[in-house]
Amino acid sequence: MRPDLPSGTVTFLFTDVAGSTRLLHELGDERYAQALAGHRSVVRETCSSHGGVEVDTQGDAFFFAFPSAPEALDAAGSVADRLANGPIRIRMGLHTGTPLLTDEGYVGVDLHRAARIAAAGHGGQILLSSTTAALCKPVALRDLGEHRLKDLSAPERLYQVGNDEFGPLKTLYQTNLPVPLTPFVGRTLELAEVTDLIVRDDVRLLTLAGPGGTGKTRLAVHAAAEAAHRFPDGVWWLPLAPLRDPSLLILSAGSMLQVPEEEDRPRADSIAAWLGGKQTLLVLDNAEHLLPEVAGEVARLVDADGPTVVVTSRERLRLQGEQVWSVPPLSSREGVELFLRRAQALDAAFSPSPAVNELCDRLENLPLALELAAARTTLFTPSQLLERLSQRLDLLKGSRDVDPRQQTLRATLEWSYELLRDDELDLFTRLSVFAGGCTFAAAEEVCDADPDTLQSLIDKSLVRRRDTDAEPRYWMLETVREFALENLVQRQGIVQTRTRHARWCLELARRRRGVHSRGDLRNLELELPNVRLAAEFFRESGDVESDLDLLASLRTLWDLQGHRAEGLRLIEAALAGATQVDARLEALAWQAIATIAPVTDHVRRREAARRAVELYRSVDDAPGTADALVILGVGNLEAEDAAAAVAAFDEAASISRRAGYPRGEAAASVNLGLMALLRGDAGVGREMSERALAAFRELEDDFGIAVALENLAVAHLMLDDLAAARHHAVLSLSTAHELGSQPAIVYGLEVLAAVEARLDNAPKAARLLGAAEAIREAIEEPDLEMLEARVHELTLVAIDEQLSEETVATEWSRGRLLSVDEAAVEALG
Repeated sequence: MRPDLPSGTVTFLFTDVAGSTRLLHELGDERYAQALAGHRSVVRETCSSHGGVEVDTQGDAFFFAFPSAPEALDAAGSVADRLANGPIRIRMGLHTGTPLLTDEGYVGVDLHRAARIAAAGHGGQILLSSTTAALCKPVALRDLGEHRLKDLSAPERLYQVGNDEFGPLKTLYQTNLPVPLTPFVGRTLELAEVTDLIVRDDVRLLTLAGPGGTGKTRLAVHAAAEAAHRFPDGVWWLPLAPLRDPSLLILSAGSMLQVPEEEDRPRADSIAAWLGGKQTLLVLDNAEHLLPEVAGEVARLVDADGPTVVVTSRERLRLQGEQVWSVPPLSSREGVELFLRRAQALDAAFSPSPAVNELCDRLENLPLALELAAARTTLFTPSQLLERLSQRLDLLKGSRDVDPRQQTLRATLEWSYELLRDDELDLFTRLSVFAGGCTFAAAEEVCDADPDTLQSLIDKSLVRRRDTDAEPRYWMLETVREFALENLVQRQGIVQTRTRHARWCLELARRRRGVHSRGDLRNLELELPNVRLAAEFFRESGDVESDLDLLASLRTLWDLQGHRAEGLRLIEAALAGATQVDARLEALAWQAIATIAPVTDHVRRREAARRAVELYRSVDDAPGTADALVILGVGNLEAEDAAAAVAAFDEAASISRRAGYPRGEAAASVNLGLMALLRGDAGVGREMSERALAAFRELEDDFGIAVALENLAVAHLMLDDLAAARHHAVLSLSTAHELGSQPAIVYGLEVLAAVEARLDNAPKAARLLGAAEAIREAIEEPDLEMLEARVHELTLVAIDEQLSEETVATEWSRGRLLSVDEAAVEALG
């Protein structure tokens, strides 16, 4: 052990030369060598004088450890000052943690985090993690917001020293790659090879093939993260395991990418057009159960001019141009390392032994098999595990006409299954009816789960936990889920459990009718795979009424979360197959159709809304009638029938007041306020919007709040109250950003740009307009709505009066480079 290295809480400083290859060509070998030697002398001398200890150096990069964060930050600042006038510019990253100090140096995620932070920066930029920043107060730092680094850990809030402007950080700012709960072990050569294939210009479709449990998903996800720098338009992960219909691949991809639906245009064509010309990476995970039909859907994505597609599957897709890469098991050394890490996570005192090596070899170093076995080390010694597993493996050798690795995995699963208690067996098999996982409350209601039994299954690695913004979700690897479902069928519990699952989904949908809050919408989105499964069950069992009830109750999910085409298709099919349904349920279905039908299909939307109004009135349902009238009013406004729109909104408000239904009155008020603003009556527009805002806040309706705040910002802008306009615009954009609604974010940027221009801050206004334009192009919504278009034109006039054409173009271009999150941070100041 190196006695000179600090221990306990340590701050790491990583440095690296930016653009070294370019600089070498510019300076030549001799001058570059001299500059590099001078840089090394400065870094070593400065860091040492501030208490830093050199841990390692590789090429142009240095790794120092400091006993305190302020000393490390002072050293970084001094290095930057001393190199400021030289040809070499270095990027630096600092992170503070409590790493393990061993004979070979530091071990732990903290040093990897520091290296990733440094790699995210640009030459001349000093970046700090939140832990380091907290220890360096009251130093003035610039908050750059949360960023995901390429190690796929949870988002890290990063800070910058100084206010200099740099390009966007080299982080995963446009991605939904999952955050692994355990470290990625081994696979160094494989990771490099797969990453190289992903970035090759001649590879558009890469399939990682192999039996279940070989680690295809982890390898694909980490390779995608490593290759992210080549895909500035985003790296997106789409799990296919919850899907049962191959045609849902395109719809799910469109929802994930937030591609808007277009009337009279197939969804696949809209997605292809959106992807066209973009440098995007799509990772489609677990495709095998949808083959061969899904191959055609994948081909449609690959045929788009732009994206690269990576697929994980137990077999290749058999498509032209497909590059297949067979995922091998881990090496013997890596297999032992994985087993030891998982075992030591349960018992820090667990130590290697010859039995561990033999056990890993017997399990053919399959990652999932190793994890399942390691989970049993709290009960059995490695020798006992080896004896018991060997009996199972020997028994099944040659008994199945499958890949030998798949045979080994099945044997491991069956062995684990046979060791379960009766209560564990019941819960394990019943949980397999959930697609995409479930909450504990759902498991409790559908499967009679209890905390102890569920925890036991987690401890045995048969069930996994994933944290969300709301509450944890419990799920199985698809290989394990298939095995559990197979055993549920054998135990003759499939029909009863699927019935309970479908009924749970139906009750969830009924409880969430008409929700517009951020938490409820995101939770519903997580349950979409279960909703699809429940709808399929109702259709198969001939329960048309329950099917229609389930689908129509989720109107806001289809509408606000980007699933309009799927919801419309399912609801119309269910309605067409229903011979006799309750009038109130039929009204709910027509109301949903009126909401999610294409915006430009005025005839269809208005007719569906009228039918919903008539049916609600026939059963004397005042809230339903008011809601349907608001939808009818919106349809009339879209069709430029202002008189009919006002009549519908007025009636909706009147009915809502008499019935004591505040949501209906708020919806009518916000739309009447919009109409007032469109005709130039700012006073009435402000009054109606304030009334709606108060009601939406009382109802905790986040979407309504965002809309009312935007209207209020425009009203105050028209009244020349710029402070109030900016206040409401900031609140509207913040709410829209939390909701994740990109169209609403665009409108918030437009209004804030107008305010900044009126406040003589034209450069920022131009950047915001550039950012808004880029987002509109990304979601293929080039045209602003009427109110925002008017605001936009006024902003352009104000900017042109303050800035030269060249300056406008420069600031506009800077704005276009911002991601959605970065644009929101820029706008909110």
